[in-house]
Amino acid sequence: VAADRQAAMVLVEEVDEAKTEEEQEREAEEKRARDAEYLDFRRRFDKMKQQHDGVQAESEKIKTQGNNFFKLGLYMQASMMYSEAIELQPDNAVLYCNRAMAYLKQDMPHEALSDAEKSLEIDSSVENIKAYWRKAQALLDLDRLQESEDAADAGIALQGGNQHLNRVRRKAREAATMRRLCGQTWSAKMPNGIEKRYTFEADGSMKINVFGHYVPATFDLSVEGQPWSMVVRMKPEGVGSGNGPPPPPRPYIFEFHDQDQELWLCTPVQSDELPTKFEGPGFDRLRRAAPDEPTGEEASDEPLDARCERYISEMNEAMPLLPPQLPAAPSEQEISQEALVMESISQLKRRFGMQVHQRALELAKDPASAPTPALADLAEQLQRRFVTRRILAPPKEPPASAAGAAGAGAG
Repeated sequence: VAADRQAAMVLVEEVDEAKTEEEQEREAEEKRARDAEYLDFRRRFDKMKQQHDGVQAESEKIKTQGNNFFKLGLYMQASMMYSEAIELQPDNAVLYCNRAMAYLKQDMPHEALSDAEKSLEIDSSVENIKAYWRKAQALLDLDRLQESEDAADAGIALQGGNQHLNRVRRKAREAATMRRLCGQTWSAKMPNGIEKRYTFEADGSMKINVFGHYVPATFDLSVEGQPWSMVVRMKPEGVGSGNGPPPPPRPYIFEFHDQDQELWLCTPVQSDELPTKFEGPGFDRLRRAAPDEPTGEEASDEPLDARCERYISEMNEAMPLLPPQLPAAPSEQEISQEALVMESISQLKRRFGMQVHQRALELAKDPASAPTPALADLAEQLQRRFVTRRILAPPKEPPASAAGAAGAGAG
């Protein structure tokens, strides 16, 4: 029994030794296969790396040539170079960003916008901040003002001090604000009932109309802070001869309300400091002039003298024969009454137009030149009103000799 047990143990040891040799051989074979596979991978990787490095180097070379063309102002050639480089590196954010700028220089905002968006799709980090600028500028050139401001805001959120983005955002805001502000008349009634009217133009000029007198001025907007502000400068020709230089520039704050139907303006009174709130005597709530509001000369096919007759008749009604003798310090009521008269007259001038007013002035100077007795009588009444207000000089009396001769002839 002992001998059989010993023989069995020897047999097991021999089997284990054979199995171990097989395992070792298999493991060695697997290692050789892994080594061969790794060497093949390294050869293929090194080849790809060489090819990539070559493509990258070639792309960089073409991009550099494009940059050189751009510096020389050869923007079409620059964009062509960037396009060649993009064919080699279609996922290079810088190439799309550079080509976007070249397109902007060629007045091709649609193409520039597409490239800027592709650049940001690849890299939207602060490292690609120029692409935000290109996008905002392209949208500004396309007159998509709110989108331009939004694109600039996205870039400014990453780099607040970027001058290019801040400048584009300011331009977009100013253009949008000018669109809301210009092209119509804004009017408001002052506490004394007088109408005040403002007209802003896209070229930065404006007119202020009070008592029918237009004062030309210019304005400059500032839309970076809150509230927005403007500086208004009166032109010398709007001040009046002999009244000295124009007043100093006036600061205003402004806001739009009621879906841009209302404009709030506020200027300091007895101060030059910019207001921070819409309140006080310098605050006006202006409305867009209604379509049926008389904002200019009324259309008419009537003959000039027929219109003039109606104009003078209404003018005589609005203007008392004798002006009130106001004290040196008139009361608020006296000021308001006189202001209302002036406002009524200014509305007449606007409604009938300058041609009718000029003809009425000619007739007031010489009522006898009127073509009809009715118009001559009205012109004489207007003449008396103008004389009492020293708008016209008193008519000259005929010489005494001429009067005597006329009397002798009549006898």
